[in-house]
Amino acid sequence: KLPLDPAPPLSCDLVLPILDSIISQERCSLKHLRFPDDWRYEDDPDDPRFLEFLVRYNAMLENNLTACCGTRLDGLICYDDDWFGIQDWTCSECAKNYCYDCTDEDDNKQLYFCFICGRNYCTSCAAMVACSGCDNSVCVDCIPHTACSNSHCTNVVCNECLHKCGECNKGWCFACDDCMSCEDCYKRCCGECSETVGVNGVHECYNCGSMLCDECRVEECKRNPLDCKECVNMISPLLLEENKKLQEELKSLRDRNKDVKNLVEEEENKKIQVENTELRDKVRRLKCENKSLWDQNTTLGVELEDLRFKMRAIRTMAS
Repeated sequence: KLPLDPAPPLSCDLVLPILDSIISQERCSLKHLRFPDDWRYEDDPDDPRFLEFLVRYNAMLENNLTACCGTRLDGLICYDDDWFGIQDWTCSECAKNYCYDCTDEDDNKQLYFCFICGRNYCTSCAAMVACSGCDNSVCVDCIPHTACSNSHCTNVVCNECLHKCGECNKGWCFACDDCMSCEDCYKRCCGECSETVGVNGVHECYNCGSMLCDECRVEECKRNPLDCKECVNMISPLLLEENKKLQEELKSLRDRNKDVKNLVEEEENKKIQVENTELRDKVRRLKCENKSLWDQNTTLGVELEDLRFKMRAIRTMAS
């Protein structure tokens, strides 16, 4: 009766067409369906496929079913947020239909709703116990799962009246409640967990009366210096531990910054070396080009001198 973990991979795309083919039959004898919680509590509960099927299924039930007293049943599918998609008026065990006015010979109700597993049971199929803290009913199968952590306590409570610790997940009834609730973040933590090292426990200051978890008390100290010495003494080890962590983080950041700086310098040095190598190669090429131009200039000078000599010889012969 408790949710399976992990939940079976039931897909609306695959299952709903099969269910539609069943309820569309003229003499459909289907009396009860329990839909997966993933369908009922999904992030988008307004999935049109599921909603449209619920309407068709509810219409089929209203046409085919009547209560044991002969009353015609309307609205067999619940659309409330907490119990969305739950089938009402029907015992989850025997699938018989009752209205909440149906009573036995002793004028007791015949159908009860368990506020833990979300199922209806008639008195013939399951014994129901009233929650000690409210009027909600609890089936006997769910009682062990909401039992008070006090082994000597016999109170039966529903989920709404069970006060659970946010750390160990143990629960206590209203009479044995061992949890304290933070005034700021409303975190609940039992006394045992609150005294455990490394746990964000909830403590009450017996000087100023404030009841805060360790993290909220530290944040309050950061926002406004605390006037209560007892509160300061309570969070002093936490502040020292936080300061130690910050110093370690600062050292880590400095080491990382140093490594990054060395890496940048190394990359810059490599880049400069590459640029220097390119410049040396360019200088060598320019020297080679300059030498080539010098040799060409020398050759041209020799040729020019030879031409001048020939010109003088021609002028001498002409005169």
